[in-house]
Amino acid sequence: MKILHVINGLGQGGAERQLGNLLRAAPDAGAVFALKEPGVMAGDIRAQGIPVYTGRLRNPLSTGWIAALRRALAAYQPDGVMGWMYHGNLAASLTRRLGYQGPVFWNVRHSVHDLAHEKRGTRWVIRTGAWLSRYPARIVYNSATAAAQHEALGFAADRRVVLPNGFDLARFHPAPDATPGLRAQLGIGADTWLLGMVGRAHPMKNHAGLVAALAHLVRGGVDVHCVMVGTGVSADDNPLAQAIREHGMDRHVTLLPPTPEPEALYPGLDLLVLPSRWGEGFPNVVGEAMACGRPAVVTDIGDAARVVGSTGFVAASPEPQDLADAIVRAIGQGRERLHALGGEARARMESHYALEAVAARYQTLFRDAMAHTAPVSP
Repeated sequence: MKILHVINGLGQGGAERQLGNLLRAAPDAGAVFALKEPGVMAGDIRAQGIPVYTGRLRNPLSTGWIAALRRALAAYQPDGVMGWMYHGNLAASLTRRLGYQGPVFWNVRHSVHDLAHEKRGTRWVIRTGAWLSRYPARIVYNSATAAAQHEALGFAADRRVVLPNGFDLARFHPAPDATPGLRAQLGIGADTWLLGMVGRAHPMKNHAGLVAALAHLVRGGVDVHCVMVGTGVSADDNPLAQAIREHGMDRHVTLLPPTPEPEALYPGLDLLVLPSRWGEGFPNVVGEAMACGRPAVVTDIGDAARVVGSTGFVAASPEPQDLADAIVRAIGQGRERLHALGGEARARMESHYALEAVAARYQTLFRDAMAHTAPVSP
């Protein structure tokens, strides 16, 4: 059973990493078509013998990628086509006009708390997706919250399948010896509370809100340091750098570019913090940190609160004071209790979100759809 996965690109975003995980779990059953230049993950995927095709899209108005998609369909001869994220979903549906006759699946990775938060183009794509949503065989959501939100916007409810993210628990695992090394690298002492935030520079991720929360903590006498890692985070002209200067947090925040090995970062933290304002479905970074035995402080966005369960802490809102209060509540437990919560977090990942189990659910989804006549696109 061969599935062609259609996605915008192969950068280091959460959806891209999750697709990479599923392909590694079943390397003989998948290929990728990237609308744009594939991105940094393409090399790792190709190294496993998985075909990666590309439309080399640069101009949003260009249609040259359509011919490339037709060639990919002819070369790979898939049994099923799955789109990833809004643009990938629409492109996957287009395959029915390019000679492909098998089932089409969509994969929605985003929550929509308020359409006004989205860019104009994204709003158009979401509304178009709602109109076309009766045609895919199934619509996979990685969070129940995202499913309900999209159905409220007109997405077909009878196509819903909720499949959580799956995690490679051999790659992401506790590493007790990591803490001293990371602290030495950052130049901080053993008594300082070390927080981490992993995510690209974007208003929805709320880096500035976390910086303001850290300022609250420091003014309250908390010895804290936060390392922020992600695409665009360490750029000199980033508004985040300005926020750090305005709050006088230069000595309390370290900014780092994205890393291909986040599993080396998480075990050295005391806490992961996810301060997002909107847009999260199932945040990968929370699951990765939990798999490494680290509890998380999250906002109640997407399924983040559901994922951490009783092993983490949920802020009342993404506002700085509420974030600061949640962090104080967490570190107030003491390191011994946080260590125990980290163990519970790891056990929760093992019982609910192991990659092998989630990948098997995807394969079952594909097999079940193959056994029935899939709806066809107009």
